[in-house]
Amino acid sequence: MAVSVVVPIVVGAIWVAYAWPSTAPALVPVPNAVSQFDQAKAIDQRVVVARLDTIDLLLPVDLDATTAVAFHPVDQTNSVALTPVGRQGDPSGISGTLADIFASGGMRYYTMSGDGHDTSAPTAGLDVGAVPGASVCAPADGQIVGVTDYELLGRYADTEIDIQLADDPSVVLTMTHIADPQVTIGDVVTADQTVLGTVRGFPPELHQELRQFTNDNGDHVQIVAVQVPTPISGS
Repeated sequence: MAVSVVVPIVVGAIWVAYAWPSTAPALVPVPNAVSQFDQAKAIDQRVVVARLDTIDLLLPVDLDATTAVAFHPVDQTNSVALTPVGRQGDPSGISGTLADIFASGGMRYYTMSGDGHDTSAPTAGLDVGAVPGASVCAPADGQIVGVTDYELLGRYADTEIDIQLADDPSVVLTMTHIADPQVTIGDVVTADQTVLGTVRGFPPELHQELRQFTNDNGDHVQIVAVQVPTPISGS
């Protein structure tokens, strides 16, 4: 299938936008060094973190493994803007408590600026911070159309997984920074049930932008929705 090669070419530049090391941002002191969701078990685990038109995108990791959620622009003209669900947080008020991160209206999210070369909407990229090794599930129903191993910055092993949405085959969700992939091309995935892999840990020297909202190195899974010219599965 030539398509499985094309998808990484179409979306391959996405990870570059947020893979580069940032200037070392200050760590936010929080009482929980592992997760900001220490009380998460009292909350419904099916959390809608963003919407793509009428399609719900679920939090791809368990709440008790999540550290922060942030949106940002990407260097990809074919990307589709996501609509954040919840309330925008004030970075100056981060306390690390569940009430601060998970508000009554849904997930509390943050926004990050790009690197000056971004061409997308400011909410095209979604970073879900999580504890390395945590399971990553499909955020929406669809079919796997790409599983690509590549070297982040040319020297760090990483994996990209592409999901063609069942409710809109013209859109592919590209998920990066995943380890130990558990799916192959052609697999049908179900939101919040199909395990795609695990959260990869970034090398300590790669200080991620998400780090400004967490108490770790900013390890995360990135999600970007990309508009494709024709339904991939029909190629």
